[in-house]
Amino acid sequence: MPPTAETGNVLVVGAGPTGLLLAGDLAAAGIPCTVLERREAETSNLTRAFAVHARTLELLDARGIAEALAATGERVDEVRLLGSASLDLSLLPGRFPYVLVTPQYETERVLRERALAEGAEIVYGAEVVGLRQHPAGVDVEVRASGGGAHTRRASYVVGADGVRSTVRGALGLPFPGQAAVRSVMLADVRLDDAPAGVLTVNAVGDAFAFLAPFGDGWYRVVAWDRRHQPPDTEPVGLDELREVTRRALGTDHGMHSPRWTSRFHSDERQVPKYRVGRVFLAGDAAHVHSPVGGQGMNTGMQDAANLGWKLAAELRGWAPSWLLDSYHEERHPVGRLVVRGSGAALRLVLAEPPWPRRARSAAAWLATRVRPVARRLAGAVSGIDIAYPAPRGSHRLTGRRAPDVPLAGAGPGRLYGLLGGGRFVLVVAANDPAVAYLASKRWAGRVHYAPAGRATRTTALVRPDGYIAWATDETAPDRRAAAIRDALNHWCGRPVDRPHHEPRPLHGPAPSATPGPAGGSPGEDRPRGTENLT
Repeated sequence: MPPTAETGNVLVVGAGPTGLLLAGDLAAAGIPCTVLERREAETSNLTRAFAVHARTLELLDARGIAEALAATGERVDEVRLLGSASLDLSLLPGRFPYVLVTPQYETERVLRERALAEGAEIVYGAEVVGLRQHPAGVDVEVRASGGGAHTRRASYVVGADGVRSTVRGALGLPFPGQAAVRSVMLADVRLDDAPAGVLTVNAVGDAFAFLAPFGDGWYRVVAWDRRHQPPDTEPVGLDELREVTRRALGTDHGMHSPRWTSRFHSDERQVPKYRVGRVFLAGDAAHVHSPVGGQGMNTGMQDAANLGWKLAAELRGWAPSWLLDSYHEERHPVGRLVVRGSGAALRLVLAEPPWPRRARSAAAWLATRVRPVARRLAGAVSGIDIAYPAPRGSHRLTGRRAPDVPLAGAGPGRLYGLLGGGRFVLVVAANDPAVAYLASKRWAGRVHYAPAGRATRTTALVRPDGYIAWATDETAPDRRAAAIRDALNHWCGRPVDRPHHEPRPLHGPAPSATPGPAGGSPGEDRPRGTENLT
């Protein structure tokens, strides 16, 4: 059959959190997007991931859906590590100084509703079985659940189809790595005796167990037994789960009525290239690692946030030539860091000889008692401290997460209320009509112009994914305007030759509908969650 669909669109393979966030971002930017999902059903009462970290919540906040997701779970501002040690997440900056514990199906539901509302198409029962690239696009071979097959054509394809990615296999890419730990047990259970804390975790010499509530009476249990490591195909028995949990925690909390059990081995793997021509990989299709720290789903969603606006800029015709390649350059090192960091943490947790156990105890003590160490660890686990490479001589803020600074004038009153629609935000230290003209006329539709709501000397160009592309502390008007013009040329493409009226805003939450604190004048108290740009 001839290919269906025109070029100028994107096919996303996989309707998990990574694929759904990406689809919503593309649709919000006006890019036709279709998600192909092998599963038949839209929802499931099963879940794997359950932790949504602070940086991911900030990205969802920019899309107007953080509060909806937060209402589905429990907020944890202190995470117990091992023994009496705990990690204080309240040290984190921003509006979300906690980890949200909620089932993955709730995250998928919120993301799916947003993607559909923005105009994305989601096709279930559509299994991708192969693809072919050509200069004008990609032909994707799709097999329907009823057995029929057809070919879809797209300008770009993103494989967000998990650890056994068909897209990655079709590209012929290796997935090097190793199994970090074998025969890990997972289950969703009921408990007669609820734990005192929200998250419960401990390890002894030959057993590990972790409990987390979903908020609806169900608990996720993760357990591992050094004495007994059968193959992944062996069923998990409730008696086995109880026994290992009792050894690790001292009690099984009256565990009963499992609705789902599974046994798996935790891999540490990463694909060498996140981009091959017109095809990209994201989420578990690109990297998989230890579940310690709960970073897998979060890392995938942050892949999507990085890639979405870049694809939209390319398809709208203004992306710089290097922009799409920057996806691999920025996200591959992050994936490598998560693989290594979570692997090291896993080995400490499951340590058996005395010296690793002593190292584990020392690490837990540092995380609990030494505030700078605790803040760094919280920033690493939460994603708040992720930064992208900056050219030599750049401003100190370049490449870093942009804080949710208050903004002056009408609108959402804060930076993250303007993000999420595929545009940059130029946060200026003081209102400047010449600079406002550059942003609103010469780069119309690509940049929001926003004076800072508090006294600052820093002017910053913030990317659509909430990272600072460029910044300056220059105060001389002419030099500052020239530097801003250079930054806009570099990041936002060539300016329009003839200024025209501002186009209709991109899809996304209207400023008035964006939840959260509003900005104020420099003399007012800073609202909860807002930060200084400097």
